[in-house]
Amino acid sequence: MKRSYRAALLAFLILATAAHAQSSSKTLFLIARPGMPDPNFRETVVLVTQEEGAEATGVIINRPTNRSLAEMLPSERFKPFKDPIFFGGPVAPQGLFALFQADRFSGAAVTMLPGLYFAVMPDSIDALLNKPPPKIRFFAGYSGWAPGQLRGELDRGDWLLVDAEADTVFLKDTSRLWQDMVRRASAVRADAAPVRSGRPISSGR
Repeated sequence: MKRSYRAALLAFLILATAAHAQSSSKTLFLIARPGMPDPNFRETVVLVTQEEGAEATGVIINRPTNRSLAEMLPSERFKPFKDPIFFGGPVAPQGLFALFQADRFSGAAVTMLPGLYFAVMPDSIDALLNKPPPKIRFFAGYSGWAPGQLRGELDRGDWLLVDAEADTVFLKDTSRLWQDMVRRASAVRADAAPVRSGRPISSGR
């Protein structure tokens, strides 16, 4: 991973950890609207977190690749990791990241939801490889938005929003997840009045 990406992720990790402690961050599913022109995000569901006034960061959860760590790195250490690596987004596509569930984690990771963590730093990934939790998914690349960028895309109508939950992140079959989430998000919007503000992204907009 390039040094600039590491620095950006470390800054995000520090800010996101502070925001979580102050309960000012929000984690949601972004669902690409039908017909989105950006091929990086067409028909995607993205788990994303954002702290107020800062960057938004997450991973696409419904784009499995045809590769696994066991296939790419044929050694005893990687032999247990036979599940597909997912394409997490267009940023740092050569980097390896992980979403996992654990009661607690002593390494550097962003708390996305209670018990759900996003590991972005090499030392944390290495620790997870040495002692993997029961639920873990690896990603090549991640998705990121500069401050204000995601808000602009939301105002333009590029995304639908749904509150995130951990079970959806680890679905084995994600082939119809986007279609299912579009229907779910449309139902949520039908029941909620639009809200537009400079606050962190929320499912009530």
